[in-house]
Amino acid sequence: MSATKSDSIEAIFAGGGPLARALAGFEARPGQVRMSQLIERGFLEGTHTLVEAGTGVGKSLAYLVPALRSGKKVVVSTATIALQEQLVRKDIPLVQRALDIPARVELLKGRNHYLCRQKLDRMRADRLVAQSGTMERIWAWADATESGDRAELDFAPPYGEWELLDADADDCVGEFCERFKDCWFFTRRDAAKFADLVVVNHALFFLDLALGGTLLPPYDYAVLDEAHQCERWASAALTATLSPATVARLMRRLHRHYLLPGNYDAEIDEGVRGLVQALARVPGERYPLAHNEAAYDALAQLQTSFYRLENWLGANWQAALKRPPDNVAEAERRRELNVRGILAHLATIERTNLPDDEAITWAERLDGEGRYAVHSAPFDVAEYLRTALFGRTQSVVMTSATIATGSSFAFLKASLGVDEAQEYVAPSPFDFRIQARLFIAPRHCNPKSPDFAEHVAPLVEESLELSRGRAFVLFTSYARLREVYAAVRERIHYPVKLQGDLPRAHLLEWFRNTHNAVLFATATFWEGIDVVGDQLSCVIIDRLPFPSPGDPLVAARLRALEAAGRPSFEEYMIPSAIVRLKQGFGRLIRSKHDRGLLVLLDGRAASMRYGETILDALPPATRIDDLSTLREFFSAG
Repeated sequence: MSATKSDSIEAIFAGGGPLARALAGFEARPGQVRMSQLIERGFLEGTHTLVEAGTGVGKSLAYLVPALRSGKKVVVSTATIALQEQLVRKDIPLVQRALDIPARVELLKGRNHYLCRQKLDRMRADRLVAQSGTMERIWAWADATESGDRAELDFAPPYGEWELLDADADDCVGEFCERFKDCWFFTRRDAAKFADLVVVNHALFFLDLALGGTLLPPYDYAVLDEAHQCERWASAALTATLSPATVARLMRRLHRHYLLPGNYDAEIDEGVRGLVQALARVPGERYPLAHNEAAYDALAQLQTSFYRLENWLGANWQAALKRPPDNVAEAERRRELNVRGILAHLATIERTNLPDDEAITWAERLDGEGRYAVHSAPFDVAEYLRTALFGRTQSVVMTSATIATGSSFAFLKASLGVDEAQEYVAPSPFDFRIQARLFIAPRHCNPKSPDFAEHVAPLVEESLELSRGRAFVLFTSYARLREVYAAVRERIHYPVKLQGDLPRAHLLEWFRNTHNAVLFATATFWEGIDVVGDQLSCVIIDRLPFPSPGDPLVAARLRALEAAGRPSFEEYMIPSAIVRLKQGFGRLIRSKHDRGLLVLLDGRAASMRYGETILDALPPATRIDDLSTLREFFSAG
């Protein structure tokens, strides 16, 4: 018997219900049922819903059931394209089969994920020689693909080659294009207009908000999975960036369509070199641009060059066209796009002069080879999201394994501008007291101490011996990572790799396929990683993961809280550390059969009052003071 719309959520998730019949091994979970009930009520009553659902609760099914039953237009946004594809290929079809709901579902990605037919046609018409063997493979794939989605490629095109063929807005003339009717991107976007459920990622979701809703169709409800990342993606969507790479992209685009006098290239190149030289005068990976007066002079010079280029293009664009346009409307649209690109760079430069209470502008060194960027962003996105998202959408669901600090959602609500919402912390079905152990280093292990590596190296070595490898050893800085790695590498009797030895995806593949593997890495491996079973049984973390107060955005947020008379450490630093540490913990226990050890090498966690506040917010693992007790724990697993 199939489910009907009159069936209750409880009946759908019951042991003998439609989901149990559709999914082998399905288990009814009270937290999942309650989460789904709250979301459906939020949809019906037009209220927002916040749910922390730890690993094992089954949050995807909990929000998909009410979304598909609602009969409304729903956008589901996730942090990664990988999770997008899991929802579309596995979870949504499962719910549709179980509930017999013939909903129309579309997966929509950003424009640069799709191949542009016009670019492809013109490259072939010009008989351009493929720049590499991979370009020839792209051409062959283009003849066979039905979606035009880069995800179908079984190889990664070299930097710059995909740009020659992607559907990025920089070059798109929309309905004026001769291939508009069979454009892969616009076909997907049009299909999304008629879909009941549209699945996107956070980058596209928040960029759509920033652009006033021009990328996604209007929707009634939004579900934001992995919501602990929403502040970061919202900030990124509102961040203006000027760098040698963005300028080079602009100039490549202009050269694709116009014959530019060489003096403009030389002038722009000189301006970029001057900016990089000025930015390099102040040491540090990231610093407020206000600390570098020379950078403002360099930006002013570059601004003058952009104005000159804009004026020249406005007066000469028709005569400078490399090819006759397919139609006048297309040519005019292309000119508009290119002028807009120049104006965007000018607007970024203008934003660097905004007062500190409106935006924060900072310089960033992108790598060790002298690549720099200038960024400008609002340091607080709460008011913007309060208006653009929560004030305009009937019901927004925000869920993640790590969005509450203890039982409170105050930090998330303040960060994102949520005024009123239903709140629920769904209990995990896992028994952390039995399945997990937590070891805190002695109080003399202080990350601020110069002999920290010397103190913690024996603890790392002993933990890895007891867990038989099968571990992530994670650090908040590359310098500390290399220091501890050098101290213990020769004494680890298991396969070991260091972040950087292989590309990230290959490192994960190596770890999953290597018995007793140990990976030394940074915080980039703290989330979005799913290693099933006992292959990952130990996570070692070097310190309480407070945000860096030297980071310009963090510093601006701290100053704003202090200026408002609020304690910045308690209201920002501690909640941020809780969310980050819970993410690290979340790598360990992924099923009822997993057993895992979390080692925190920061002795302050046990000796400082704030340490206990942070630890109390973690899943209730059994605390141990003696690592030797782990012999029995791991042998039992």
